[in-house]
Amino acid sequence: MSEALARIDHGDFVEPYSAGSRAAGFVHPLAIRAIEELGFGIGDARSKPASELIEERFDLVVTVCDSAAADCPVWPGAKNIMNWSIEDPSFVPGSDHVRLEAFRTTRDDLRRRIDALVEAFPRRYPRRSDAELLELGATVLEDVMRLHGFRWEGSRRVEAGARSSHSGRYARRGRALELHVRAGTSFATWEAGKRQMPHPAYMEKLGASQAMRYPGISRDPLDSFRRLRSDVARFGGPFLSGDGIRQFRTWADTPAAAVAKGPSRI
Repeated sequence: MSEALARIDHGDFVEPYSAGSRAAGFVHPLAIRAIEELGFGIGDARSKPASELIEERFDLVVTVCDSAAADCPVWPGAKNIMNWSIEDPSFVPGSDHVRLEAFRTTRDDLRRRIDALVEAFPRRYPRRSDAELLELGATVLEDVMRLHGFRWEGSRRVEAGARSSHSGRYARRGRALELHVRAGTSFATWEAGKRQMPHPAYMEKLGASQAMRYPGISRDPLDSFRRLRSDVARFGGPFLSGDGIRQFRTWADTPAAAVAKGPSRI
């Protein structure tokens, strides 16, 4: 799950690998299910022994349980090694429901730790114009949006008095996810025809406020687009497929949504 989460959330920045000190020989079905609940698949992931990677040169090796740390081989090519003491959910007894909850808990714990680790990793943050940041952010979202037939229509400069911003949208058949960048700050709005809802307002209506990754805290302006991508993949299906557009229009017409209209920070 660690490798999958790192690829999902930070795959444009890190190149993660996973291996076991005592490889099981298969990827646990509940681990696959826990990742698929996020709107992504594990793909061609496989269980592999640490010996396959022992000669690789890594910036960081993280062992994710105490037994793995004890059994972990020497990594001569690793610049740094650290351990996270996390309970292995595959050893949790009980019904399938109880065990799945254990995998979900571990998944969410790993995700928080990976976010913090990536944020703390020493790196430079290049200065980018609003136009550059918007185009890069659109690239981060591309795979999720294209999966549902949405296409990037390009960016444009928007003048608002003495201030300017850049906007662009992924659109399909009268539906769109509008992206905005002003002074390095990113915003997103869901649109169906003339009806609009800021991203946080839509997530709240979907009952996803507690689980959404927005807004996050990061020194990297691109991280807001990575977090938006995660929310879109996990919760945006009803809008992107068109199945939830009638409900979206009803929500957008309510007074609460009307008050919240306008770009909201992502």
